[in-house]
Amino acid sequence: MKKAYDVLIIGGGVNGCSIAYQLAKRGCHTAVVEKSRVGAEASSAAAGMLGAQVEIKENGPFFDFARKSRNMFSELVPELEETSGIPVSYLRNGMLKVAQTDEEASHLLEMLDFQRKEGEQAEWRGPEALSVQEPNIKGEVKGALFIPGDGQVKAKELTQAYARGASLLGADFYEYTPVIGLIQEEGKVKGVSTPAGSFYSSQVVLAGGAWSDLITDHEIQIPPMVPVKGECLAVRPAKPVIKATVHAPDFYLVPKPDGSIIIGATEQKGRMDKQVSAGSVQNLLSKALRLVPGLQSAEWMESWSGVRPQTTDGMPYLGAASLEGLWMATGHYRNGILLSALTGKWIADLIDGTADNQEWIETFSPLRLKEGKGNLVETNH
Repeated sequence: MKKAYDVLIIGGGVNGCSIAYQLAKRGCHTAVVEKSRVGAEASSAAAGMLGAQVEIKENGPFFDFARKSRNMFSELVPELEETSGIPVSYLRNGMLKVAQTDEEASHLLEMLDFQRKEGEQAEWRGPEALSVQEPNIKGEVKGALFIPGDGQVKAKELTQAYARGASLLGADFYEYTPVIGLIQEEGKVKGVSTPAGSFYSSQVVLAGGAWSDLITDHEIQIPPMVPVKGECLAVRPAKPVIKATVHAPDFYLVPKPDGSIIIGATEQKGRMDKQVSAGSVQNLLSKALRLVPGLQSAEWMESWSGVRPQTTDGMPYLGAASLEGLWMATGHYRNGILLSALTGKWIADLIDGTADNQEWIETFSPLRLKEGKGNLVETNH
């Protein structure tokens, strides 16, 4: 049976599912083809931080995109939970970006000045003020930048909510259906080939995360992805020890509504295996316990890993690729959950011709020149 759709999406991660949800809301006959299970890769491994201000170093299209996406969650989450029936535990608990050296404190004070000039909420907490706000932070800390507007969700549940919402609105999902090639004709995409047969559409979105450049076709130029493996773990203290998400220079602590705390994350560029090493667990725990000694008696829960999709210049690929009708939505690196809200809407706008932000079109184009572009997102853990 010939399977024909208005739009095909390759990849059932958080952004592929967000795109499917937005397209289905518009009445677009959409299908998602996924090589394993929906949300099986980075989307389920993520800590779920909505850190629009915590990692951006300067103003520009990426900062604007990140802030707008974060601000969408307050309206999107109730809509998504009502449509899908899946709670995503959206929490606006703020973030503390802590400085453990004088140099880090100086950097954060510069960041504070930048954030305020851009009209964003940000406050400095000296050691005493920090101790009042988070008394269980005991490590040697020079101060912290408090960002009250940043928050978090449960990443796996958010991905599933996008997917179920899209499905209930008419989208089809095909799990365990890897794409082995693109079908093209006269320079235009016509669909995809899979072991289960061919799917046809004149609009295809490549949202395969770190696997997006593994579709081999010499006639199609798909920009390279840089896989970055990350390991995380979770513990559960007997009683809450921190309220805000704590973001140190090379690790973070994310307190979840169920009482658990996610501690992450390592960075291993170029690796796509799923093993979690004892050394990585020891390293993350040692850092966390030095900063918050109250975690010493916390119950061990689990550890896991995921592979983040990074690009060569730190900017996601969000736009038209080299083949007419082929779009890309990948390369979100550590910000896939945060950017998912706007990514879904932006790709849907591009496909239906209503996208009107030319700066975003140029900045996030998969065809952009990479030379001379600095990395505007901190990549230190």
